[in-house]
Amino acid sequence: MDDAILPLHSVSKQLVKEYLNCRGMPSEVVEWKFYDEDFNRGRERGYVWTRDGLVHGFIGLIPWNVCNHIERLEMVWGCDWSVNDPNVSKGMGMALAAHAMSLHRPWISLGGSEKARTIMPHLANRVVEAAGLVFWQPLRLGAALKKLGERHRLADWLGHTFLRSVPIRWVRPRSSRSQTILTVPGLSPAVADLIEQDYHPEWHPHHRFSDLQWSMGRCPSIAIRTSYITGLSGIEAAAVFWRSTQASDFWKVALWADPTRRQLLSDLLHEIRWQVYEAGGLAISTLVSHLETDLIDHLQAAGYWRQPRPLPLYLLSQRKQPLPFGDMTGLSYVCTDLAYRF
Repeated sequence: MDDAILPLHSVSKQLVKEYLNCRGMPSEVVEWKFYDEDFNRGRERGYVWTRDGLVHGFIGLIPWNVCNHIERLEMVWGCDWSVNDPNVSKGMGMALAAHAMSLHRPWISLGGSEKARTIMPHLANRVVEAAGLVFWQPLRLGAALKKLGERHRLADWLGHTFLRSVPIRWVRPRSSRSQTILTVPGLSPAVADLIEQDYHPEWHPHHRFSDLQWSMGRCPSIAIRTSYITGLSGIEAAAVFWRSTQASDFWKVALWADPTRRQLLSDLLHEIRWQVYEAGGLAISTLVSHLETDLIDHLQAAGYWRQPRPLPLYLLSQRKQPLPFGDMTGLSYVCTDLAYRF
């Protein structure tokens, strides 16, 4: 058998698409995620394990930046790590990941499959067990029925009846006396300056708006809206919230605010809840760093519940050069490839 681990750019796009299609990734998502040259800019986006000329394994790379007030660091985010048949190809998943990680460090991963969570601690230099916290707010009974339906057949059946649309709580429009909030379809360029500001003195993801235009604005499988609040100094708080293009049941949200204007998040969260409720949504969720206690307080005050299982953060440093940080604030769905997974 002829085995090879090759960079993505040297493997037939059609073979890669066929492999990822079989794993549930539509061709238009593969094209956007790995072959968008406006985002790629010549950077390697993954590695492929081939056997006898066919694709049998894959690991994707998402290039991005982290920074504090003084330094900036280029990193890669690992994603879509799989092999065709782990039982037949024992050890090839590890070999594929080790090869990619040897060529691209620093490397970061958040969460992952059950198998990834057993392997990554052996590869990482540091693991933060509860780095990412997921909060969600159910709006209609269908959200609870979906979770129960994963274990109970009756709940799954009820989730397809009129009961799914029954409100858990009534959501009213915001008072006209509260902050004026503008909500527009798509990813609005009006919020670019706020998103790109380096407000955190701690290490955090640095989101270039051009990269968000790729990760969210051009993603073919999500429909997105932007809400923001404008003050004397410009836009002071903003949210991007989105759903699958296939359904309006479940929505995700990412939030930004000037640190001196964090109180505006309460009005913003209410606006998002109203928008999602009016669209027939069942629930909203968001991902935050465990370090952002003030944001967590706002979410809990707005009726969000913390899901019991946190997401571990895996950090791999360059050889003989430790990372200048051991944890990270500012985590969100925008940092990961979880944004389009519902």
